[in-house]
Amino acid sequence: MNRCVIIIVLLSFAVSALARTATCKTKHPPCPPKSCKKNSQTDPNKCPAKKQTTEVNEINDILSRLNESAARLKSYQAEIRYLFIQDPELLDSQTLRKGRLFYKKDRAGSKLRVNFDTMKQDDADEEKYVEDFIFDGVWLTKIDFQLEKVDFYQQAEEEKPIDVFEFISHRFPMLGFTKTQHLDKQFEITLIIQKQPNSSNLIGLHLKIKKDSTYKDDYKTINVWIDNETFLPAKLLAASTQGDIFDIQLLDAEVNKNLKNAVFKLETPQHFSKNRTPLKKN
Repeated sequence: MNRCVIIIVLLSFAVSALARTATCKTKHPPCPPKSCKKNSQTDPNKCPAKKQTTEVNEINDILSRLNESAARLKSYQAEIRYLFIQDPELLDSQTLRKGRLFYKKDRAGSKLRVNFDTMKQDDADEEKYVEDFIFDGVWLTKIDFQLEKVDFYQQAEEEKPIDVFEFISHRFPMLGFTKTQHLDKQFEITLIIQKQPNSSNLIGLHLKIKKDSTYKDDYKTINVWIDNETFLPAKLLAASTQGDIFDIQLLDAEVNKNLKNAVFKLETPQHFSKNRTPLKKN
């Protein structure tokens, strides 16, 4: 083969390679490495297996860190902003409550108190509306200062108290504070890529209820945003099976600070009416 023929052959290969590169850039995403092509039979320009494995590993790491934070949790207090949207597609009735949440766990068990101070309904002005919910693992106490009454509801036997977050999570989507090691058994979990406004410090997880989940009668989906500093939930957004929306924000959280038991023993005026409902026996 003479010199001119060799040059022509080399030029042909070069032109062919440039044409293939141009086609890859104009019609498809950047050409993947050979390892990606082996992982995709339907689209040679994507590597879904590698991406899926990376996401699973990231989710497992988040759940592991969340479990560690929850296991170390002895006390917790934060401002709570609770927006309840009833049937957004039809009624779209909105109620906004603000107050504080307190939690403590020790050898005697766990305690939870949610103290609401204000209420705002739809377009009405925000007004003072004081209501307390206290749960000690056995008795759920509801104190309504407007109606001047106290209701006691027994939820467990005296000698068998239950975890307060485990109880409340079926009525109020407060997940991520206890038994987080079982979340992947109850939900299909994926990452939330889109950031919340003014919340670059939050990590988002989308929880879709599994068919055999203990939450299947309560919720359809729950979004949990975890604070990257405390590594505990800071925002929860849940869609109930009834079509309602729960939007909960926990602000200015204080973790494992000194919290006295007196916080969970609220004295009420003697003239308040009292109603006590004991546990139903099977």
